[in-house]
Amino acid sequence: MTGNRCGHDPKHPRLSPAKPIRKGKGGLPRILSLAAERAKAWYYHPKKCKLLQSHPHRKTRSERREACQIVIETILSHLDLASLCVGTPTLENGFIDIDMRTIVRDSGMGQRRCERAIALLKEADFMKVQQPRVVNDQGDYVGLRAIRVVTTLFFEFLNLGPMLQRERARATERLQRRARKAQRKLTDFMRRGTKGLRISFGWKSRPSQADMEKHQEETHRWNIACAKYMIAGLAPDECRRRTNVELGLPTDYSPSRYE
Repeated sequence: MTGNRCGHDPKHPRLSPAKPIRKGKGGLPRILSLAAERAKAWYYHPKKCKLLQSHPHRKTRSERREACQIVIETILSHLDLASLCVGTPTLENGFIDIDMRTIVRDSGMGQRRCERAIALLKEADFMKVQQPRVVNDQGDYVGLRAIRVVTTLFFEFLNLGPMLQRERARATERLQRRARKAQRKLTDFMRRGTKGLRISFGWKSRPSQADMEKHQEETHRWNIACAKYMIAGLAPDECRRRTNVELGLPTDYSPSRYE
């Protein structure tokens, strides 16, 4: 075993992921499998794509070139041609970006190898990655799924620029037909479902100033009411229970920074 104990054999590289691109009838558009096939030449002839060389004066290690080929095909198998975003456009939930767990599973490699390969593609300007964030209940920023976009430069390097334009037009037309059939807008496919994610994981957008002031007033009123029972020497749980009963709140309610 060679290649930093990752199972890589330079003489017999594994250039396809555990879950290859679906071909033929019922498969993905031909441009995706064609791009993956042409990109494999970069493993055997790295000088054909100097953008993927991590150092300008020496070749990238073979195990890293192998990982790059595997990730390329994995990314292409999830690519939405209309937007060039990596994920699936849906009417119900908008655009669903794939997560790193899916990339790791479909590639058949470890997460660190996948991350290094994606970093190499980003350095070559073949991919763009954006990490959206929201504010949670504690006022901290929490990351959502990364938005990954394959650039047109990737296809142009493979001499697939004109074909990409045609396939993107066809993919957009397919989405438009689906939108018309459902009496929806094309943009409904591309909205990110952050609202649903916030509900699922308890995330909320930053409250407005008016809402924060209202919450502060309610908290102040709750604290004054609770103080009466604390002065009377009641236990903390009993103080909270009586305060909530007095104010018509749930018995287990307790004010936080913002709810």
